[in-house]
Amino acid sequence: MKRVVTSAAILLAVAAFVVVTTGAAGNHAHATSYRIEFDNAFGLVTGADFKVSGVPAGTISKIGLDQKNLRAIVTVTVTQPGLAAFHSSATCDSEPQSLIGEYFVSCDPGTSGPLLHSGALIPVTHTTSTIPFDLILDIFQMPEREGLSLLINSLGAGVAARSGDLQAALDRALPALRETDNLLNLLAGDSHTLQALTASSDKVVTALADNTGAITRFVEYADRAATNTAAQKTSLKQSLADLPGFLAQLRPAMQKLGAAAKSNTPVVENLHAASSELDRLFTDLPGFAHSALPAIRALGKASVTGKAAVTAAKPTVAELNKFSQPTPELAKNLSIVLPDLDTQSRAVEPNSRSPGGKGYSGLEALLQFVFNLAGATSYYGQYGHELAVDAFVSDMCSPYASPQSVANSLSEYGSSYRSCYSWLGPNQPGVNETDPSDPSACVPDPGGAPPGRKGPSTTACKLSASSSTSASAKPSKRSSSKPVSGSKKSSSATGKAPSTIKKATSTVKKIVSALKGAVGKKKKKLTETLTKALGSLLGSGTGTSSSGGGSSTTSEARELLDYLLSP
Repeated sequence: MKRVVTSAAILLAVAAFVVVTTGAAGNHAHATSYRIEFDNAFGLVTGADFKVSGVPAGTISKIGLDQKNLRAIVTVTVTQPGLAAFHSSATCDSEPQSLIGEYFVSCDPGTSGPLLHSGALIPVTHTTSTIPFDLILDIFQMPEREGLSLLINSLGAGVAARSGDLQAALDRALPALRETDNLLNLLAGDSHTLQALTASSDKVVTALADNTGAITRFVEYADRAATNTAAQKTSLKQSLADLPGFLAQLRPAMQKLGAAAKSNTPVVENLHAASSELDRLFTDLPGFAHSALPAIRALGKASVTGKAAVTAAKPTVAELNKFSQPTPELAKNLSIVLPDLDTQSRAVEPNSRSPGGKGYSGLEALLQFVFNLAGATSYYGQYGHELAVDAFVSDMCSPYASPQSVANSLSEYGSSYRSCYSWLGPNQPGVNETDPSDPSACVPDPGGAPPGRKGPSTTACKLSASSSTSASAKPSKRSSSKPVSGSKKSSSATGKAPSTIKKATSTVKKIVSALKGAVGKKKKKLTETLTKALGSLLGSGTGTSSSGGGSSTTSEARELLDYLLSP
């Protein structure tokens, strides 16, 4: 065992000797030196310390004089390899090491510019010299004070033409004065900021003085926080160690969140624009909710019955489900037909009352028909629900239309007669194209069409105008006179000349006035007489003979009379 220990000690000693020898040789072989130019080398001696950024890096190996510029050249040797790299921006100065007059050279290696090679010169523009403190004190003694006075008196004449050189020498000789001058310039430029800082500091100090209790509590809480943090330093250390990985994982989520925030910006802007309405909604919502409680309770009671109904409907729903499975073709056809009925692009004609004026879709037209029908039969009188009509007299549009009367009117009034039509699209069966229920019938107006539209092309026969009245022609059920507002339609005597219609209308009005003034049996007798008269008038107007049509004519006259006498 002792032999092993002895052998190990010998090996360690040999290794240490080799390392020391190799290191010394290496330092000597790779030692770097620089020449530093000073205005004077006061206090510097060979062998004095050379420091880089305050760290000992070598020694002063030589001090010489530049005979051309009369400046001191101080050569330093860097013995620390890690501190040997100097840039062209390096600066050096001589500083006192103690109060007994020892000086050393201190350098900043710089960070910009190319690296200097060994033996390179650091110019005097990058160096400064410190004036010893004892020399400053000597000027207060009598011989030095008189000598300084003579020097100053003679200095003006000596440097009258070299003020710039003197300024540069003072800057290099007194770095403290240069830094002080820079500091004063900086403070002068920020005088307003300093004034504001002083005023703000006064406010802050006053506030701190007025809130000593709060500051005391803050210090106490800070102490507690520091104590708790110190107690959890292991966990805090682990959290800080995991933080980079957490941030790396968080980055994609934050990018998505930023994209979402950017996309939602218009939504937030719209929400801001609607904030007033939302405020009103939330203000009115409590009252509305309170008012809705009875309805909700009633709905809850109805749900009990509804639950039973839904339960009972399950078998029916199951049967419908079975029915729907083998009928995909029907569903496909419905998916084609229903959207087609619900689009305005399939409207039969433009209508200014429709959305955008494009016309009504099929479903809208169907609902409009139901609405108009309900509005037309909304009148209720002593005879029940009544269909409201509005009678009017027009030389052109009053008579009921038939193929022959249409041909006559077109011949008499021209294309203006088409304003009497109730157009529902450009295709009017029985008016401007063949009636599908009677293809052999003549087309009274083959060229007719709504304003701005082109009518259908047809080869059906065209009736020629005749002087006969429409009494000899059978009225067409698919032609009508021009309607007025809503569902109200006109009614007038058929086939009569306008003068005859006016005369008959005047006579009927007089009879109605007499009937309204009559009473009892007299009224009944007048009614019967008027009924016969109207029946005779209607029979002659429509060309109906008394045989076989008397009862029908009397019934129509009775209905007309009941309508005229209704309130």
